[in-house]
Amino acid sequence: MDCDRQVLPEENHSVLEIAHSYLLNPVAAKANEIDRDPDTLMQALQGLGNLGLLALRIPPDWGGKGVSEDTFSKFQELVARYSGALAFLQTQHQSAAAMLVASSNFSLQQEYLPRISKGEVLLGIGFSQLRRVGEPLTVAKPVTGGYQLDGVVPWVTGWGIFDDFIIAATLPDGCAVFGVVPFQETYQNSESKITFTSPAQLAAMTSTNTVTANLSSYFLPEEYVVSIKPAGWIHENDKNNVLRATFLATGCAFAGLDIIKSAVETKSLPAIAHALTAFQQELNQCRSAIHQAQKNINIQLSEKLQLRAWAIDLATRIAHAAVTVSSGAANYLHHPAQRVYREALVFTVTGQTNAIMEATLERLSRKWGDGRDGKDNSYLFSQSKVIQPKTITYSRVIHLSHVIDTDIPQWEGDPPVEFETVAEIEKDGYHLRRFSLGEHSATHINASKSFYHDGVGIDQYPAESLVVPAVVINIQEQVKINPDYILNVADILEWEEQYGEITSKNIVLLYTGWQEKWCDRTAFMNPDSQGNMHFPGFSSDATEFLLHERDIAGVGIDTHGVDPGQDTTFTTNCLVLEKPRIVLENLTNLDQLPAKGVTLVIGILRLRDGSGSPAGVMALI
Repeated sequence: MDCDRQVLPEENHSVLEIAHSYLLNPVAAKANEIDRDPDTLMQALQGLGNLGLLALRIPPDWGGKGVSEDTFSKFQELVARYSGALAFLQTQHQSAAAMLVASSNFSLQQEYLPRISKGEVLLGIGFSQLRRVGEPLTVAKPVTGGYQLDGVVPWVTGWGIFDDFIIAATLPDGCAVFGVVPFQETYQNSESKITFTSPAQLAAMTSTNTVTANLSSYFLPEEYVVSIKPAGWIHENDKNNVLRATFLATGCAFAGLDIIKSAVETKSLPAIAHALTAFQQELNQCRSAIHQAQKNINIQLSEKLQLRAWAIDLATRIAHAAVTVSSGAANYLHHPAQRVYREALVFTVTGQTNAIMEATLERLSRKWGDGRDGKDNSYLFSQSKVIQPKTITYSRVIHLSHVIDTDIPQWEGDPPVEFETVAEIEKDGYHLRRFSLGEHSATHINASKSFYHDGVGIDQYPAESLVVPAVVINIQEQVKINPDYILNVADILEWEEQYGEITSKNIVLLYTGWQEKWCDRTAFMNPDSQGNMHFPGFSSDATEFLLHERDIAGVGIDTHGVDPGQDTTFTTNCLVLEKPRIVLENLTNLDQLPAKGVTLVIGILRLRDGSGSPAGVMALI
């Protein structure tokens, strides 16, 4: 299929054809000028606004187009093909509009959304600083009627172009407040102000006028607050939107192909035509994989990162090829190949996170034969003999292990938990205790050797098997009614209807609410008058379904056993541990975990031939 021509659905036709016509004339002819001159960029942006193309993410009720994510992605790609600066700037505005649409501040929506839809007001954004680690650069203090903002926003694009911008500042509790502030120097009084630096001298897209904002005791009124996001919101948002920026990169790749195509027509060199065909085919494959990934709710973050890296790598290679076929003329600043190459560099780092950086570096540093020779363009590189580094992106770490003490709940007959002081600071210069407890006491992991004579001991579990993705199924409401409730296949299928099919090699954690009983030994074990215990667990049918139909890596629960209290034959343990899988028991804080997107880090004591081990389990989310 030709990359340039596609059959468009009706929605796409009404937006994308209008956009394409406008971008071909007058934008394409002025692309170099748009890259350098803010006034020309402003005119191009206003042209999009006059066509209603700056309100694509605003619903029709507010006067916008309300297009689908697929149409918006194609629009992003189209703009990036004809002007990187215009694509970059309008992306800021469309993002601000989308934040207002999601806001619960109705009066603010009334003030801005209709005017945005008519192209009467332009908004920017300034919250990339939330990605930085360490002390926040921009802070907010709640005051009467609003918030006091102080600090620096190091990167705000659109000075002299945008009217206002949405700023983010970190609150004392780690949350972030987002609000609309003027994009011009503003003095509320002698001490309260927003000021801006001169535009940065960037290597590309200098017309976008990127500045640094400085805030000193600036008062943000409550009525201009867009939203308040929880701590770590930016990192979760980045995970969810990994693929969105790929269309800026693929649009840039199209721009490079246009230059190569022109060279084919003017230079009689077969290598140029061959390169054009190869790049067109790879771009088709890349775009197809990205579109498929957008529709796949079960796709792993690592796969999305690899797709993002592929788009970046492809854009830079095609842009480099455009420079190559343009020969010495590409050294001139005004040459299209020079501009497209610099745009590819910008889109390499647009919205970059550490995870995206790692994926990009992994892609760029592949050894010869890992796909660059045209024999394998797969984005997964599953056949590569080189061990690829793995990336885990997270914003919070949560303990899933109880504190170990002498009075914790235990099975009858288990060895008691004991501590003995063997050295004291006053006497020995340091403090040291000896401790004693069973292998299956406190929060712990069961090894295959627990139930099989020839099973693997805990000391033989590979390190990589102890860092594993997990999902959480919540049955606490059922357990409130019936303490003997067992997870069944219907529960699993109902969970999958909402969150997607459980993917291979996940641990399935069962949150029953039993963790709340931990401090009451009798309530936690819940024996009846005959000594029979009553607490929830996994049914054998559910366990077999998870093992054979979902290929899980193991199970975990917040009770003293993955087997329900009424099961004295340890059915689930035996099924799971037939192979060296993972069984975690006595977990806590499962209520703090999302249903999916969790990574467990399981710390064990490598006890020789151990049937299990007390475990320090942490969740990365």
